[in-house]
Amino acid sequence: MLKSRIWCLIAIALFGIVSLNGQSQQILDNCLFDQMYNRGGLDSINQIIITNKFDSQENNWTENLRPIKVIPVVFHVIHQGGRENISLEQIDSQIKVLNEDFGKKKGSNGDGKGVDTRVRFCRAKIDPSGNCTDGIVRVNSKLSSHKSHERAKLKDLSFWNNKNYLNFYIVGSINGNVGGYASFPGAPDDADGIVVRHNLVGTRGTSSTKGRTATHELGHWLGLYHTFNNGCGTDTCTDGDYVCDTPPVALPNRNCVIGANSCNNDLPDVPDQIENYMDYTSDNCQNSFTEGQSDRIHSTLDNIRTNIWKTSNLISTGCDSNYVAPRFCNVIADFVSLNRTICLGSKTQFHDKSLNTVISWQWRFEGGTPSTSTLQNPEILYSNPGGYEVSLTVADSNGKDSITFNNYINVVPKESGNKLPFFEGFEIETQSLNQLRIDNLDSGITWEIDSTVGRKSRFSIKIDNLINTNYGSADELVLPPVDFSSIHIDSSLYLQFDWAYAKSDPTFSDQLLVLMSTDCGLNYIPIFNRSQSALATGMTQTTPFVPDSSEWKNINIDLSPFRTENRVLLKFVNVTDGGNNLYLDNIYVGDGTMPTFPTSIKNIDISKQVIAYPNPTSTKLNINLIGNQSIHEIRITNIMGGIVYEKSFLKKKNNINLSVDKLPIGSYFIQLKTNVGHVYNKKIVISR
Repeated sequence: MLKSRIWCLIAIALFGIVSLNGQSQQILDNCLFDQMYNRGGLDSINQIIITNKFDSQENNWTENLRPIKVIPVVFHVIHQGGRENISLEQIDSQIKVLNEDFGKKKGSNGDGKGVDTRVRFCRAKIDPSGNCTDGIVRVNSKLSSHKSHERAKLKDLSFWNNKNYLNFYIVGSINGNVGGYASFPGAPDDADGIVVRHNLVGTRGTSSTKGRTATHELGHWLGLYHTFNNGCGTDTCTDGDYVCDTPPVALPNRNCVIGANSCNNDLPDVPDQIENYMDYTSDNCQNSFTEGQSDRIHSTLDNIRTNIWKTSNLISTGCDSNYVAPRFCNVIADFVSLNRTICLGSKTQFHDKSLNTVISWQWRFEGGTPSTSTLQNPEILYSNPGGYEVSLTVADSNGKDSITFNNYINVVPKESGNKLPFFEGFEIETQSLNQLRIDNLDSGITWEIDSTVGRKSRFSIKIDNLINTNYGSADELVLPPVDFSSIHIDSSLYLQFDWAYAKSDPTFSDQLLVLMSTDCGLNYIPIFNRSQSALATGMTQTTPFVPDSSEWKNINIDLSPFRTENRVLLKFVNVTDGGNNLYLDNIYVGDGTMPTFPTSIKNIDISKQVIAYPNPTSTKLNINLIGNQSIHEIRITNIMGGIVYEKSFLKKKNNINLSVDKLPIGSYFIQLKTNVGHVYNKKIVISR
């Protein structure tokens, strides 16, 4: 029940840090956490995280009566062999800072006017399989240059059960000069954790700060808002950050100006709490959580993050105070490939993520070239179809460990994509998405057919970013594979589409990318990337954007350099920033000679467009296409998506007679592509 209430109510607290004249003071860019609250996205969360109204004159709460709750942490260091592969000492300096800040340790930088929250952090000593570990997973990957639309890939690379561990990712950079972000309580399990740039971690090594980036982000992970949420608001307890003893703040404080007082509606009227970790002031003056914030943190731990601090979990993760670490930890073999299904003749990258201090690697790749390797992160070519085993043996001076995954790599023939032209106008509401695929990576708000746009056409497709609070999540609209080489060699080759978008606030924007792959999805390159004013087609508005016919833009993207590719993957990716509705329509791939498509088909009955009879059938099948269009291509697939019949026609053809007596009994799907690019789908049943 809890998950159903909070599944889509996830806040990603993002903030960027920019060095000022090379000194330790920072200017923190806007954090998206407060923007989400201003649109009411966390009201249901607040019904779960019960906030206590604190009054220092009436409340006799004593912090030492509350038991300390310890959070086990696993650090995933995602690097490319550079300075971002930070040391154990730098990681431990971050743990030290967190415990000073959340514990108000006397004599430390965290010993301010606030309270001991009674929360502590521990670098995990036991991994999910019960093995001894230093609590650090190091993975060499280009994902160290972290992009918001690749957030899910970071978790695919390395992730430990978030019911038992706080997943702390350390990366080289984050696009947009962001310093870090965190999932709010209630995020999908596989999206839970925090991400921080390496130079903002701890106080040693590559760090240029005092380590308060993680303190701020873990405040969000534990359920805290910014102190300036909703500005001055009206009620200091039921408004703003939902904490009574943090004075209201009109705007983020970026300078440590003692006595700053941006709101006067609190009684008594007190200055802004510039020293609070949940404001935007620099590390130099942040030093406090309040008693009210501590209450909210513990309400989160008692109501949502309920297992991670329990004694049984501390014992199983090695964070129990009675745990005695062995003299050394044995090496533990582990690896991952982000591309396990690849096309024939492709290479795939293997990432070693073995635990502890490995000094040698011995790989074996069934069906691969080379078949063995001693590299830490080899790239392997597969030239024959099939499922192949991969094994890895790692060693140090004390011993070795091996791991084997059967059928780990699946190699499939590189079949040609669909012949061009391709067109999707979303005009047949119930049929359009049969030729497109939606990848809803966070199981939240995603693409949907819409019929409210003010255009001649009836339907388009949209995503509602106004209510999509899972900031940074990527929702993909994937085209079927297409064959660029099916266009005449002397013809042009273009991707065309229409879009409409408006922002809900001048300061932030959603992002639309179009990504293309010519190597069966191993690598994607951006061929379209817009946000902010470059994406907007309508005026900024806080109400849901519904474009009229004048609020659309069209683009022609020249794809001629790739015209020899016979299997190309294209996908449209929306990266939400809590902006507004984004619409797409009239997606076309071809030679630039756009076919004449009907502008409205309100009177078309899809059930009468394609007739297949007899249905069910045992031996013969007749297929008729009704109307002025002709059949350009037919494909029949089984319920698993496997192609059992496929044929193209050069001459106009409106009916087909097939013999199906050799097909096994069961359900099948017929897909007809017409001469003008329409796609019709029909289900048939073979029975005997």
